Amino acid sequence: MHVGAIEPGERAVVVDDLVATGGTLSAAIRLLERAGADVVECACLIGLPKFKDFYKLNGKPVYILVESRK
Repeated sequence: MHVGAIEPGERAVVVDDLVATGGTLSAAIRLLERAGADVVECACLIGLPKFKDFYKLNGKPVYILVESRK
């Protein structure tokens, strides 16, 4: 993310291709919040069901389009 990409107080949605443990989403949320953004939710294309308990990060809801089968 480059300097000035987010203005303080802007609302943001984090979109990722795959969520497993939530590490990438958590890092993105922290980066945006340090820049002054208000991250309201996260969305992912694919979710791994065995890590479903991690799908709520820092109090942010996470929406999954497709979950892989067990």
